[in-house]
Amino acid sequence: MNFLSYIKSVDHSIFLDLNRDIVNPFFDSFFPLLRDLTYFFWIFLIVYFWATKEKRLAMLLAAGIIAGAIFTYPLKFLIDRQRPYEQLDTTRLLTPFENDPSFPSGHTEMSFLAATIVSQFHPGYSKYLYGFSLIVALSRIYVGVHFPIDVIGGAIIGIVIGKLILKRNLFKPEEI
Repeated sequence: MNFLSYIKSVDHSIFLDLNRDIVNPFFDSFFPLLRDLTYFFWIFLIVYFWATKEKRLAMLLAAGIIAGAIFTYPLKFLIDRQRPYEQLDTTRLLTPFENDPSFPSGHTEMSFLAATIVSQFHPGYSKYLYGFSLIVALSRIYVGVHFPIDVIGGAIIGIVIGKLILKRNLFKPEEI
């Protein structure tokens, strides 16, 4: 077995452990809700920060989420990895089919990107924001739409883009 085959088998094995072997009624009802709740949560924070006069943070967060989508969505089609339910007959699918490819996870990318940006301004909340992002990542595997490598890739991409947005310092306080 070559290295890539080994990685793929580990990826599939961990996916099946989380998707099929850990069944929990609470997770079965809550994790599918995170599909949409994730977007609402980060959009709510943008509006909240704007309304509470943290306009620079709101603008960086919005710019980061847009930049992340502009990078991640085409990358999905470039890599074109099939989703778990398209590859494995035993997948428990708890959300509607997704029409785009699997790698990287966009929900995970957005959550880790947003957590990275907001944590720079509010470090005391970072463990909660990254905790939420981790739950989002695990939920994407649990509901059957992503492999573990998809969410790991999404997390890495999100953190890197978040740090790049912060480093570029796009919006100076005096410009807002």
